[in-house]
Amino acid sequence: MSEQSKKKGQIIPFMQDGAYFYKKGIEAYQNRQIDQSINYIERAIRIEPQEPVFLCQLAIVLSEKEDYHGANALLNRVLTEVDPNMAECHFFIANNAAHIGEFDEAQKHLERYLEMEPDGEFKEDAESLLYMIEEEGIDFLQELENFPLENPVIDRIVDYLNKGDYEWAEKEARGFLMEEPKEWDVYAYLAESLMYQGDLTQAKSILQDLLMKEEPNFIAQCLMTELLYKKDEQGKDVWVKNLIHLRPIKDWHCYYLAKTLFAVKKYDQSYKWFKKLYINSEFDKHPAYFHQMAIVAWKNGFHERARLLWEKTRKLDKENEHISKVFLEQLSESDEHFSPEDGWFIYALPTSELEGTTVE
Repeated sequence: MSEQSKKKGQIIPFMQDGAYFYKKGIEAYQNRQIDQSINYIERAIRIEPQEPVFLCQLAIVLSEKEDYHGANALLNRVLTEVDPNMAECHFFIANNAAHIGEFDEAQKHLERYLEMEPDGEFKEDAESLLYMIEEEGIDFLQELENFPLENPVIDRIVDYLNKGDYEWAEKEARGFLMEEPKEWDVYAYLAESLMYQGDLTQAKSILQDLLMKEEPNFIAQCLMTELLYKKDEQGKDVWVKNLIHLRPIKDWHCYYLAKTLFAVKKYDQSYKWFKKLYINSEFDKHPAYFHQMAIVAWKNGFHERARLLWEKTRKLDKENEHISKVFLEQLSESDEHFSPEDGWFIYALPTSELEGTTVE
């Protein structure tokens, strides 16, 4: 047999090294096949147990499955056995620790990451998470206290408005005003419900009455600004400018100011007021507040802060945690240039109907 024939008859083995299985794992991860991704990356690690990229990627995938302890065990292994200078491991550990309520541990690793990489890839996210931990000053997983509005009926009215249930908000407001005709804020809530149902004439009439009183109603001022802005009426710019310069004392007025600034597309100003309320422990925050702040944070490019806010909303409002999960998925699947719809500000699933909620 010739030498050439011998070569043709030889079987050349296909070398399946760690990189091969790692690549397969990444492909599975990108296709949302999480368990298959774990299997492939674990095979890569068995072949090359000291490869830090494989270990870190497996930790990321485990975090996706909410196995935060397992993920951190791998990341600590990288730091202690492979490369103590992999600063990003500290960021990933902190992120996982925050998820399971270990905030002292999270803070320690965030500070270490920023010390090692002051201009690193995850600088913004690390500073956001550190801010959330340091500034809030309370456990992320605390029980939600009852939101202290005037009474349960007003509580329901506001809840309906935040969830986009405007017909129910109108019904509750009208019923309440039959019994308490001098509750001026409730007239403003009634006007808001009418405005979002398209009855602008009646809404505007109610708001004008409230603004002509001896003490003009603050919420009415906010809503009138929004109405004029959305209708593109003459003078709207003056109203918006005045709104920006308002400095309310009451927390509830600050909250309505933040919401209205979002409605007139002053997203940076809106975020400042949401943040002010966030760090004010005297303002009892409801799930809709955290959801709204998450949307505003996302609008301003603070993706990690938005994620943390929805994680908190999900834990606080178990009955509606599916809402936060949908937004978390949307956030994780969107690139950094994507901006959320304004209609998503409503605390409800982002259906096409909600995305299109506007005043005409």
